Amino acid sequence: MTTMYHCIQGDEVFSSSHSRDEERLLLDFLQLFQHKNYAEITLEDTLGDQVIYTKITANQYVGCKVGIEDNQLCSPVFIVLDDSRDASGVTQTAGAAGAAEKLTQQLIKQLYNHKEVAVRRAVAKNPNTPAATLAQLATDAARGVRLEVAKNNTPAAALKQLATDADSAVRRGVARNTNTPAATLEQLATEADSYVRLAVAKNPNTPVATLEQLATDEDSDVRRGVAKKLSTVATLEQLAIDEDCRVRWVVVKNSNTPAETLVQLATDEYSYVRLAVASSPNTPAVILKQLATDAHSGVRLEVAANPNTPAAALEQLATDADSGVRWAATRTLFCVHTPAAILEQPKKLKLGTNMI
Repeated sequence: MTTMYHCIQGDEVFSSSHSRDEERLLLDFLQLFQHKNYAEITLEDTLGDQVIYTKITANQYVGCKVGIEDNQLCSPVFIVLDDSRDASGVTQTAGAAGAAEKLTQQLIKQLYNHKEVAVRRAVAKNPNTPAATLAQLATDAARGVRLEVAKNNTPAAALKQLATDADSAVRRGVARNTNTPAATLEQLATEADSYVRLAVAKNPNTPVATLEQLATDEDSDVRRGVAKKLSTVATLEQLAIDEDCRVRWVVVKNSNTPAETLVQLATDEYSYVRLAVASSPNTPAVILKQLATDAHSGVRLEVAANPNTPAAALEQLATDADSGVRWAATRTLFCVHTPAAILEQPKKLKLGTNMI
């Protein structure tokens, strides 16, 4: 297969061809826009009897470089990012998967130490970049390159190294990475940067002991992150009396929170928390009946919409002063309970005809 490329700048046209020299072609292309100021390049690929034309304009230059990370092809020998800036010229050829894999490895070997930071960053972000190359890029001088390594499928040893990076954004990337070892997550849980600790709290591989430690963190956002995923009852009970109502709200939303804790939170001073209790599928029926008389109409509305609310409480809510509550209660009665009293005497409920 032979690739022709034609570069246009004003009245000047420069053409060249390559035969299976994928690395040279890409490197030429990366430099043409930057150093030669060409406004447009047209690629002409000949594959058997098929000729494919792909036009790339100057405002796609950055997209081309970033395209190394996505393996999207405009031809079997050329990679470009199909992004929102100007993707009209991108054409994908059939049967290019094998060529893409081959080209990816060649590009990585050629470009991982490229002088352009954007190129090295694209290689660092590529999911197919070998572990050894990612380990090398973990020591790159550019923060953006190290950040992409921290977020990639990077080996544990390199992530451990990046966990002590001078840039907090890189350390946050390590804290979010599911490849990060438990010991490294434990280390990051003591970080001064609260965003790093929050990332540790959200990592699905963080040990329970570390989460329990973070449950007493000074930052309420970190405690919320713990409350969302922790499963130990004792710590959830501790977070249920947290000073921040948003933490208590997340405790209610946690499916592992015991019914006894929900009973306690049903009398919370913030309607925001009681509303969450009223909507929870785990709230006992006796508490839903209690919340049916709550002073806040939003809480009563959630009780009315909860399919676990007893029919007696729903019938009471069907005559509520708030029309939204009445509508939700009637709907739940029809869908779940369908009591004869509702079917036979709907007018007694003082509902508008559009609600029944």
